[in-house]
Amino acid sequence: MSKPLSERFGRVVLNRFGKKIYLDQMSMREIEERVRECDIVILPVGSTEAHGPFAAVGEDTIIGVSIAERVAYETGVTVAPPIFYGSHPSHHYGLRGTIPVKATTLIEYVSDVIRWLANAGFKKIIVLNSHGQEYVLPIAKDIAIIEKGVHALILVTSWWMWVQDLLRKAGTGEEIAPGVKLEKPFIHADEVETSVLWYVAPDLVDVETLKKEGNWGVVRIIPGKWVNAAGNVFPDKPFNWYDVSHAPELYYYPKGFVGWASKADPKKGEILVETAIKRMIEFIEWLKKTYPPGKIPRTWIDVEDFEYTKPKEWVEPPEIVKE
Repeated sequence: MSKPLSERFGRVVLNRFGKKIYLDQMSMREIEERVRECDIVILPVGSTEAHGPFAAVGEDTIIGVSIAERVAYETGVTVAPPIFYGSHPSHHYGLRGTIPVKATTLIEYVSDVIRWLANAGFKKIIVLNSHGQEYVLPIAKDIAIIEKGVHALILVTSWWMWVQDLLRKAGTGEEIAPGVKLEKPFIHADEVETSVLWYVAPDLVDVETLKKEGNWGVVRIIPGKWVNAAGNVFPDKPFNWYDVSHAPELYYYPKGFVGWASKADPKKGEILVETAIKRMIEFIEWLKKTYPPGKIPRTWIDVEDFEYTKPKEWVEPPEIVKE
């Protein structure tokens, strides 16, 4: 029997129960069977953007899908086809390999995908972000419910939100695991992010180039005392990273990365990724137990219950004046 041309799209990927993980590999009948067993779906939303001369431009999507696949393998949830293009803050624009879409476009796109995932029977939808657009995706959630009539439990999260406590140890000298420390705060295509890609997809990191060219530093328009780093893991800062217009990468970081990526190590990535997976599995098992297939808390308001739709009866005006 011949091999599939694509290892990802042509090879069936199964969970530990022997069932398919990816929605795009299922038939209509298999989808019907799946939602009766488990109606939780993970929708990975990544990006295509420059991550330096040493890492793949699909890094964000690859990280998100890799985590989603592992979680699905253990729990039996479904993974929807990922969204490969994302919304970008202004300072990301212009680098070769970065393909931004407008925030409003992404919001409409994601909310439409949510709508039709719910139509397929998936009533718990986890939007798993793996790119700096966490300020955009919750709007898609609300648009889906308010404007598109979706009746589902929709949850938006980012992979790094599951390891905030570990990321806060960066630069403090504290270990995230025995013998493992993060030296610099999480930024972009840096020590943290490159470590994670190196762990989940080692063939996509050019280690030789990383060691030679992986130092750049950080240009700050406003000192870090007041502005959060990527992931917003430092809650004592008055500005989150997306609240401030930053130095454009095209001029200040033309190599496509920020900080000290040369400090990356796959062991650091392993600790972050495996901890995130473990914690996500715990949550999903709780979700499965608390809300069985077809059962969800009420998260929507029926249009007829809004006051602006009332009254339901009316009368003709007492006199019709002809002019």
